[in-house]
Amino acid sequence: MKKKWAVAGASAIVVATSMSVAPAYAGHYVAGDMHNHTTCNDGNWSVQTMVTAALGTYGLDWLGDVGHGGAFVRDCRFDDFEGDGPKTGQGAYFENTVGLGAFKGDPVTSSSNSGSPSSPHRAMWEWQIIQDYHYPLTIQVAKSLGKTVVFKGTEWVTPGHEHTDTTTLFGQKPWNKGTDNGNAFAAAEFEYRFDRNDGDTSGGAPDHNWTGKDTVNNSGTNGHAIKSLAALNWMQTNYPLGSIALPTHLERAGVFNPAGNGGWNVEHLRDWNNAAPVVAFGMESMPGHQAASARGEYRAGFCGTGCDSVGVTTYGGTGIYAATIGGVWDALLGEGRNFFTFASSDFHQRGLFKATERGSTADFFPGEYEKTYVPSKPSNFRPQDALNGLRSGNAYYTQGDLVGPDMTFTANVAGKAPVKTMGETLIVPKGKDVVITLTVTDPAGANNSPYSFPNPSLTQIGISQPLDHPALDHVDFIGGNVTGVISPGSANYTNGTNPSAHMIASFNASSWTAAGPLRTMTFTIHNVQNSQYVRVRGTNLPVNTPNETDANGNPLSDPLNTNAVIPCSDPACPAHMTNGKSTFDVAAWSDLWFYTNPIFIRVQGDAPLLVETNAALAANLKKAHSN
Repeated sequence: MKKKWAVAGASAIVVATSMSVAPAYAGHYVAGDMHNHTTCNDGNWSVQTMVTAALGTYGLDWLGDVGHGGAFVRDCRFDDFEGDGPKTGQGAYFENTVGLGAFKGDPVTSSSNSGSPSSPHRAMWEWQIIQDYHYPLTIQVAKSLGKTVVFKGTEWVTPGHEHTDTTTLFGQKPWNKGTDNGNAFAAAEFEYRFDRNDGDTSGGAPDHNWTGKDTVNNSGTNGHAIKSLAALNWMQTNYPLGSIALPTHLERAGVFNPAGNGGWNVEHLRDWNNAAPVVAFGMESMPGHQAASARGEYRAGFCGTGCDSVGVTTYGGTGIYAATIGGVWDALLGEGRNFFTFASSDFHQRGLFKATERGSTADFFPGEYEKTYVPSKPSNFRPQDALNGLRSGNAYYTQGDLVGPDMTFTANVAGKAPVKTMGETLIVPKGKDVVITLTVTDPAGANNSPYSFPNPSLTQIGISQPLDHPALDHVDFIGGNVTGVISPGSANYTNGTNPSAHMIASFNASSWTAAGPLRTMTFTIHNVQNSQYVRVRGTNLPVNTPNETDANGNPLSDPLNTNAVIPCSDPACPAHMTNGKSTFDVAAWSDLWFYTNPIFIRVQGDAPLLVETNAALAANLKKAHSN
């Protein structure tokens, strides 16, 4: 029996009765993380502890190991066992462990540089930490675990903004089986030149002669328009395929502050994608810090009195730019832009818990809770392949292993090839029908949650489901029209909405096809008249779950722990809950989501979309590089 939907503003759709065309590729993906911290800057745990947990304990396939720019005092070969604010730990300061003679660049104490903890010790500039300590140690630990798909980057303290996940792979060769592991000199140079907390003017002496550093345009409008765009141009000109720049937790620091350093408005994301489409192709809108007292650290007053995170909170652990249908992400997709979304752990520390304990009142280790999936290769998967996967848009991300590494999300003209997937564009004769098919894995085993008592959010509605065995409840397909790129100077350039975005279809156990752990959903968009896109989200929570989802299944605001109302009353509920409510890590494990990147559909005869043009640019660069 056909199941029909009637959604406001949507084309009429039905479950496809025509045979869909099987994709020509395996739908297997590999999981990674590109945003985390160690005692190299403001984390509590060493490179060995973090990398071992990510690649060993939690089994990630690839890892971007990053840290803030600036200057820092602690030797990241050592954990900070005390976990206190000044990060005094075991006295493992660089000045003690390597000696003052090993320091390079202009002398600086940590108390005189805003990028480091407040303590009167000789600080080392991050560019030196990257090249001399952090990169070699990351490779050493990864290889000891039999893993080589790792790369070193920087959580760039971005001029005019807050933070950005970056890397420049040039020189990094962790996949080598010999003793030559390469170097991270290019990543170090980027941090030296462009991080607003790096005040070194030595040119990287004695190892380098980096000239022409801009030490003026570090904040506000000039920070964005001059220095941040210069940084992207430097990446795109010198190392385009080996570089990425993806704003992280971009709603957290509020709206853009033209006189300071705040978040991003939609126009700044457009500026970046325009300036460097091969490098600045997305954002991390599912932030880390998922077990914090304010989920993702998003809250009122985050950036000062009256300066709230955009949206104030996260929504199901996702920032409002991606979580809201018709919001900023949909506005960018409505231009046909190659602008994709991702997730990472932003791991720093465990709050009340030690690294060896499974509870958390702050962060999860990389791979423990959030994973970003990119396509695998049969063999010889390298760091460049991880970046290529992110850049292609053929990527999805999940919390709590709600879905697994096997996914097929495709679009094709009914009964015909070609078949397109995430990040790609299907060209369709006007008036034809398009078949959309999604198959996801709903893992049968336990996830990494340490808790097996029933999910408090589901207990409210009479469902008993262990926290460590979540089940996919429903999946939503979201679409919108693609109407073309908005030009700088246009009145709509600062408009971060897409009124055409809407929920196209929703599936649950009554409408998808189940085969073991696989859940397959298929429907047809009939009589395609306009260029458009389709993206997907899914959750373990039913529609109208109190305090979690609304009547349409949209995620609701994640409250501060002090405002939490869902009881955590099971006898096994841990003692660190706030006021007996589901908070911290229990709240995170209760409320799980996954998101995919979009498939674009272009009506034949319409001009190529920007996503197609920029994909061709990347392909040409790859071809030129291979020659």
